[in-house]
Amino acid sequence: MTSTTLGDLFPEMRNAVPGNDRKRKPANRITRPGTAERLKALYPEIESWNPVFATQAWFRWLSENDMELVEPESRDERFPEYLVGLIREKMAEMGLWL
Repeated sequence: MTSTTLGDLFPEMRNAVPGNDRKRKPANRITRPGTAERLKALYPEIESWNPVFATQAWFRWLSENDMELVEPESRDERFPEYLVGLIREKMAEMGLWL
């Protein structure tokens, strides 16, 4: 048994998109570090965290403290204290904190 591809059945479709053989130009976007990368640069203690988790923790901290939801620009020592409090609270909830 042999397999047939759509390209075999419809060879004219290979050239259906004009310029398909040209290389694409890179997008003219300004790239910058995202929120997670900024957090990890400011708080090396969370370097190993999942980027989504780190960002969610940041925005949750801002929200719970009625602060503007912005990306971090400088280190705030209250954020690591908040994280430690959350971890301790969760461990106590699970019966793992004595």
